[in-house]
Amino acid sequence: MFIELVDALRCPHAHEESWLVLGADRLDGRDVVAGVLGCPVCRARYEIANGVADLRAAPAAPPAPRRGPAADPDQALRLAAFLGLADAGGYAVLVGDWTAQAAALRALVEPHLFVVNPVSGVPSGAGISGILADTGLPLAAGRARALAVDASVDGERLLRAVETLRPGGRLVAPARLPVPAGVTELARDEAVWVAE
Repeated sequence: MFIELVDALRCPHAHEESWLVLGADRLDGRDVVAGVLGCPVCRARYEIANGVADLRAAPAAPPAPRRGPAADPDQALRLAAFLGLADAGGYAVLVGDWTAQAAALRALVEPHLFVVNPVSGVPSGAGISGILADTGLPLAAGRARALAVDASVDGERLLRAVETLRPGGRLVAPARLPVPAGVTELARDEAVWVAE
């Protein structure tokens, strides 16, 4: 978990939005490898292990590794273009199967990446910060520069996810999902649409 991105994390419990407080146990450069995040509102605690923040509202056992699509440099290049990540600054969010492209995408672009519920084999560190979540995206509203969601996200969760984007932020979603109100579609193919 990249230390400068901790202020973008939010408690998944239903209460007013508040930042989380970090207690770092182990760092590797600017990445938190192990530690705990605490919510000053509800006093919930969330572990960071192996660089991944477990922000599930009701964590149980560690999730079973989930195989996703193979990393594909061509797909990563396409995703970089869709998300408009040609310049530095800010962060982008990849959800589910899109996380398989994180390392190849990070090799192409400068913005840091949040990978939410990553597939097995996705690295943490070097500009990639992992999050486990079970109730939407535990991220601050209006701050992400880009977001790519996979088929695990339904229409209602997509509406909540859009709230994490800053004005003009890019969104990539499966073609089967309707484009939410207030979002302008830019392009579409048989698999995905791109909007802002």
